[in-house]
Amino acid sequence: MNAKTSAPLPAATTTRYGIAHPERVENPLWEQAIREEWSGYALRKHLGIELDGSRFRHDFSHSASRDATPGPFWSWQRFGRTSTPLPDGRVIHVGGEHEDSYDPDFCIYNDVVVGYPDGRREFHLYPKDVFPPTDFHSATLVGHEIVLIGSLGYRDLRRIGETQVLKLDTRTLRIARVATHGETPGWISRHLAEKLGETAILVVGGMVDGQDGYASNTGIFELDLTTMAWHRREHGDVSIFPVSAAVYRKSKNPRYGSANPERSENPFWLAMARHRWPPSRARLHFGDFAPPQPELVLPEDDAGRDAEFGTPEAAAWAARIDAALERSKLKRTIDDIVWTAAREAALALTLPDGRQLLIGGEVPDYDDEYADPWVYNDVIVTHADGSIGILTYPKEVFPHVHWPVDAVVAEHVYIFANLNRKHHPNRSRAPVVLRLDTVTYEITWISVAEPSVRVDVYPGSAVRDGNRVVFPVVRLRAADPELDIAFDLETRTWGEPEPSGPPPPKM
Repeated sequence: MNAKTSAPLPAATTTRYGIAHPERVENPLWEQAIREEWSGYALRKHLGIELDGSRFRHDFSHSASRDATPGPFWSWQRFGRTSTPLPDGRVIHVGGEHEDSYDPDFCIYNDVVVGYPDGRREFHLYPKDVFPPTDFHSATLVGHEIVLIGSLGYRDLRRIGETQVLKLDTRTLRIARVATHGETPGWISRHLAEKLGETAILVVGGMVDGQDGYASNTGIFELDLTTMAWHRREHGDVSIFPVSAAVYRKSKNPRYGSANPERSENPFWLAMARHRWPPSRARLHFGDFAPPQPELVLPEDDAGRDAEFGTPEAAAWAARIDAALERSKLKRTIDDIVWTAAREAALALTLPDGRQLLIGGEVPDYDDEYADPWVYNDVIVTHADGSIGILTYPKEVFPHVHWPVDAVVAEHVYIFANLNRKHHPNRSRAPVVLRLDTVTYEITWISVAEPSVRVDVYPGSAVRDGNRVVFPVVRLRAADPELDIAFDLETRTWGEPEPSGPPPPKM
């Protein structure tokens, strides 16, 4: 049975360790902090509490900072927290960190918060020796247990050469340390964990804190859950991903189609679509490590940073920032890119017969996938029986576009999108209108007169109004009126701008 306490305010504002295993805590202020999305600083301001200046000179990277007075103020704004959905509808949130070690509210948590389908939450605290402060770990549901692997943790609590493994019982919420043996990944964090059946977990990627410092994990490690033994797996193991290293090297890049459409039988693409791996995951599997990401150096001249949007001063400042961002990016060609079906801003829709279409989409040139940026001009079809087809096109037929939105008319899908300026630098800024035949998958570029204003096309921007598809007009200044413009699906023409009114239901 869980011990249960109800702490008074404001004593319950700060973070503390539990006194039972686990200790269930009821805290209205923490509930409010979640609703209001407060940082630790915002919670202090809400309570009117100011910290003594000497508090800012402490070393918050040491675990002793959690025991200080007043200690870090509680927050739900965290990095490196895991959230695991359970079959019964609960979601188990574990640990994570708030802010960075320069901040007096920096905290690495060792709590479990249970979210229920009806919106209720339960807060559970643990003694430090039962559940150390844990962040940037992985959480894998195996039966009624969640296996927690890895942690960055406070510097003084890291155990170099070991790998932290814990088991959380989802019935009792008790946590047990697990002793493992074999060739471990080391003190790992920020990694991926993948379940292999019900008896093993694969750990790839991430960072390892070792004797020589903080470095990327280049190995693939398997934890056998029956023996709790670690062992290393080889790169390119076809029992994990059913494509050989030779096929990967030959087939990994995007390619344009030579017909409208061309049906691709690329084995690597098809396996990537089934596994939904991002490029970085494929690179880890095959040992094809990405080059380092260039450092971002922002311009020292910040003139125009606070200028009104749409003014020349603001435009000049934005241009300097864009130039600095471009200098910080890898220079990539199509032959450098690893193909993926895991994309952002793709147009996803389900047809009446159960077919699922993924149209276009892109991988951005920052964050984890910085080495494989690409704007896709293909269509991935997942049939009701689970089979997958991939259709490619010449870029003159299906151009590289951003943020496509759709309107379905019988057997056709009308696609509205902005052209990607890097791939099509000399084309108009007006939205393109494409028509996809859902029987043959042929794409037709609809030739239309350009609208008289700039149309704001992005996911969620379009609303269907009978035979019209209505979009907002781009506002260049805050004083510009709010206007809409509609495309008529029957006449295939853009109308004139009109005042924005109450929108019809979203498409």
